[in-house]
Amino acid sequence: MSTPEPDEGFADFFRACLPVVTRTLTALTGDTRVVEDVAQDALVIARHRWHDISSYDKPEAWVLKVAIRLMRRRQQRHERETPLVVVPDVADQVHEVELVHSAVRKLSPRHREAVALHHLLGYSVSEIASVLVVGESTVRTHLSRGRDELRRILGGSDE
Repeated sequence: MSTPEPDEGFADFFRACLPVVTRTLTALTGDTRVVEDVAQDALVIARHRWHDISSYDKPEAWVLKVAIRLMRRRQQRHERETPLVVVPDVADQVHEVELVHSAVRKLSPRHREAVALHHLLGYSVSEIASVLVVGESTVRTHLSRGRDELRRILGGSDE
C-alpha cells in the first residue's frame, strides 16, 4: 500500500475555504486589500498542518481561527494607521446586506467576530467558542451585546 500524499484534498479544501475566510474577514473589517493577504496566509499555515487539520470535523473553523488571530495582530500593529472602511452614506443605492456588514464592522472586535461567525456563517455557540478560544457563556454574552448594539446602530431593527 502506498501512503497518501500529504496534501491530498488540500487543493479542493483551499478552493472551498478561501471564499468563506475572505467573506468573513471582509464582514469583520471591510478592508479587502488586507483580507486577501490574511486569508492566504492562514491557508498557507493550514497547508503546512494539513495532515493534522484534514481530519478535523470542521477544518475551515481552524483556518478561520488562524485568520482571525492574524487579522487581530495586523490590526494591532497598524491600529491608528488604517481605520475601518466606512460605507458611504448613499442609502438609496446601498443594499441591505452592505448596511448590515457596515453595522457589524462598527461593533467591538469580539462582538463583531461572534456576530459574524454566528449570523453570517451559521456557526453554533460551541463552534464559535472553539474558534475564538473562549467559553460558551462568553460567546453568548458577545452575541447578546453585539445584537443589542446592532439594533441601536441600525435604528431599532430586529434583523
